[in-house]
Amino acid sequence: MKKICCLVLALCLLMTVCTAFADEREEDLAAIEKVIAAIQEGDLEAGIPVLKELADGGSSMAQMLLGSCYSTGTGVEQSDTEMARYYKLAADQGNIPAKNRLAACYLFGTGVEQDTELAEKLYLECSEAGDTDALYTLGYCYLYGIGLTQDYEKAVKYLQMAADDGIEPALYYLGFCLENGYGVEQDYGKAVEAYLKAADNGLDAAQYRLGVLYQLGTGVEQDYEKAFHYYSLAAEQEYPEALTALGFFYGQGLGTEQNLEEMLKYYTLGAEHGEPMAQFNLGCCYRDGVGVEQNYDEMLKYYNLAVEQENAEAQFNLGFCYYTGMGVEQDDAEAFRLYQLAANQGFPVAMFATGDCYYLGRGVEQDYQQAAEWYLKSLNAGYTPDEEDQKHIVDVAGK
Repeated sequence: MKKICCLVLALCLLMTVCTAFADEREEDLAAIEKVIAAIQEGDLEAGIPVLKELADGGSSMAQMLLGSCYSTGTGVEQSDTEMARYYKLAADQGNIPAKNRLAACYLFGTGVEQDTELAEKLYLECSEAGDTDALYTLGYCYLYGIGLTQDYEKAVKYLQMAADDGIEPALYYLGFCLENGYGVEQDYGKAVEAYLKAADNGLDAAQYRLGVLYQLGTGVEQDYEKAFHYYSLAAEQEYPEALTALGFFYGQGLGTEQNLEEMLKYYTLGAEHGEPMAQFNLGCCYRDGVGVEQNYDEMLKYYNLAVEQENAEAQFNLGFCYYTGMGVEQDDAEAFRLYQLAANQGFPVAMFATGDCYYLGRGVEQDYQQAAEWYLKSLNAGYTPDEEDQKHIVDVAGK
């Protein structure tokens, strides 16, 4: 039923789009309307044969819709080859949505032999016909090297063109490029401008990034209340990282009154969405009994969930649990393994802990040279040793 509903929505949207690009006969349009009505009633057996007849008769709209049917396996056996074939038939007649989808087929080699140059050519033809989504697709693919060779300058070029036409996701990714200096000179102020435009149109990712920038005071004056505001907007749309950030703000009383109940609520929501920092933070709440009764079993549950997603803080803290026997049977080898996972991600305290394992011979054969190397790595990464740590560093240096 869900598949049928999705197709009905696609059919309704395509009815308005395709007519702008194809000279459909009135009788064909009337027949397609009957197909849509039949599918809305769940009668695929009546609708699909009509689509095939119209497609074979040259209706680009029917070809486009039949390609969609083969894409999802709705009323027909799913077939990437048939999907691409019908999209091409429609695209060859100037059907822009079909050409856009055909471009994706060539981009990934779905139902056709992969041809990224042809894919880009088709996307550009779509953009010239007024399909700004095609420009956004090109920009996104160049940004992340999806199907195309990663090229930040081309990414910015296409994203800017799409952003100028008001495509909200393009505005967000343009802001992302400006914030990080990808393919363009780094400019936090312009990044904020792009994010604001996208955020004002309800884009959750842009709202979240604005929250981060206001929290850190990057490109704007630091303002926890504004950060809380934008995190809240994104959290209302269940953006996972925003849920976590909002939990942190409630826990620390930043931009709002401290409220441990709300903190736990948002950490829990973030954890349910699979956000690793929410899982880690929730584990810490159960470890320390903050807002909840102390419970090491729950702590371990959430630490392990975050570790499965390679969260360095969770890896280190779970390693510490095994190192000290907190909530688990003490296990130096497992502690060392987890410390190394976090250390290899550049987590400073885990680097020092790895050095300590080599220094003390816990979980690994004692090796002062390895200990010294890891101590130095941790210091270079910004770790500040306490008095006991300093003794270890001095002792290793003298051996």
